[in-house]
Formats: sequence, C-alpha cells, structure tokens
Amino acid sequence: QRPAEDVVTVASKFKQRYECRLPPAAVRRQPDPEEEAQLYNGSGVAELLRPMGAAPCLVKTKDWWTYEFCYGKHIQQYHVEESEIKGDVLFLGYYQSAFDWDDETAKASKQHRLKRYHSQSYVNGSRCDLTGRAREAEVRFLCEEGAGDYIARVDEPQSCSYVLTVHTTRICHHPFLRPPAGAAPQPILCQPALSPAQYVEYVRAQVSDTKRKVEEISEELKTLDTRLWSERDAETPAQPPEGAPAARGDAAPGDEPDPATEVALWERVREATGKAGGQQDNARVSPQHARKKIHFKVIRSPGDLLQFIEELKESTKKVGE
Repeated sequence: QRPAEDVVTVASKFKQRYECRLPPAAVRRQPDPEEEAQLYNGSGVAELLRPMGAAPCLVKTKDWWTYEFCYGKHIQQYHVEESEIKGDVLFLGYYQSAFDWDDETAKASKQHRLKRYHSQSYVNGSRCDLTGRAREAEVRFLCEEGAGDYIARVDEPQSCSYVLTVHTTRICHHPFLRPPAGAAPQPILCQPALSPAQYVEYVRAQVSDTKRKVEEISEELKTLDTRLWSERDAETPAQPPEGAPAARGDAAPGDEPDPATEVALWERVREATGKAGGQQDNARVSPQHARKKIHFKVIRSPGDLLQFIEELKESTKKVGE
C-alpha cells in the first residue's frame, strides 16, 4: 500500500479537483549524513587527503596568473611566458590549519556540512599592496567521483584574500562529503477527483463509447462477410477452408444449424464446383458431413471482432490464390 502522504488533492482555476499521486521516490526518506557518520568506520577526512602531500603540486592558469597549490605547504602565484616564470613569485599563504570535523563548535561547521566540503587555511603570504596586510587563502576540497586531483577554480572575493576549489575523488567515501543521491525528475500522475454522480456519468460514457466502437466493427464485418461469400461463390472452392469461422460470424456455441440451410449451401458449392470443372458431382452432401466442416467463432470483445476480420481477410486471400 502507498503511504498516505503520497496522495495530494489540488484544485485548478476551473474549480475542478484532482487527485495526484507522488512517485515512491518522492516520499522515500533520504539517508541522514549524521546517522551515516555514526555507522562509518573508515578513515577520517585528513587521513584520506594525506597522500596528496607526496603528490605533485596542482597548477592552474587563469588569465595572466598561474596558481600553484602544494598540499599542506603553500600556495604560489606567478606569471609564465614561454614556459618560464617572469617577474616575482607571490605567496598566497602558508599552511596553517584544517577544518576539524570532530569539533562541534568549529567555525562554519554548518556551512561545511551543508555544502559538503573540507577546507584548509593558508596564511602569512606576500604583503598586499592594496591592504598592507599579508595575503591569505582558503582551499576547499570537494568530492568528484572518478576524477583525479585538480584546481577547479580560483576566486578572490576580497582583495588579496583567495579561495581555491580543489576537486578530488579521495574524500568521496566519507559520509559528510559524499554527494547527495541524484534527484532525477519524477512524473506526478493526476486524475479528476470525481463525485459519485460524476463517476456514474463517466462509466456510462465509457460504456457508450465501447458500444459505438463495437457497432462500427460489426458494420465492417458485415461488409467483409458479404464480399467474402460472393467471391467464394464466383471462384467455386472445392470445400470451405479448414478452421474457417461460421458464415456471418453470428453463431454461438450450442446453437444447432438448420439442416435444410446447410444442404442448400453445400448444394450451391457442389453445383459451382461441377460447372468450374466441366463435370457434375452427383454425390450428395449430408447435413452431418456439413456440420463437421462448419466451425463457430465466439466473439466476446471488440478485439475478437478485429481478429475475426483479419482471419476473413486472410481466408479471402488464400481463396483468391
């Protein structure tokens, strides 16, 4: 059974009420990172990132400047021409500290958890001519599945104060830094919320529409049936095709065919066959023999009628061949 909260009733501007069902994914409870962290027994964030200290420094060129980040050491800024450093090398900061996930009173802890990133502080960089203070930088580490380590962007929200965003796959196993599950759009199914009287009227309309379709198919069946028997009389088949449905398709199981009608029918077939072959067949066709060759088709639905029409068309084609 669906939970009660997945059914929502809304009203349109025409005052028509609708009942809408939310997909199961919309009401499924998302895992809480805090609960996941309690069950997590893997390495901490600092331990996951420690191997970056032995890896090559990360480099990114943005406009005039090239930025070089060496994990746990320093951040540099310089200009490169023809693969050589031209001018002064500026230090944006030296490593000072990292965010402590175990400290509940740590500054901006809520922001770190909400935006799912780990950060390090780099301070005491080269003196800034605009502020007269030392340059400083914050490095933010974000999870990116299947990626290496690279500087995704460099921002300067304030003069000589920088933010480097580093994407890495090393921290994706940690529950605090793992990206949330993808929220793909889900369809919401709605239908009119009918009153009892409206529902009865709706059912009547459905029945009327079904009856109309059956009548249309019946008219097509009659036309095809008439053409079929006319062609059979003209082409003089030796005997009815095995498994062919009863003439006119209106016989039902348990009905007893009229022997006189059957004899007259097979007499017509015998006479036509004799004329086509140039000889008269004096053998009589007994009602019992004719009854064995007649098969009845039970029509229970419009689908049965359509199938019967296709069988008649196929039978007509075979007779023509």
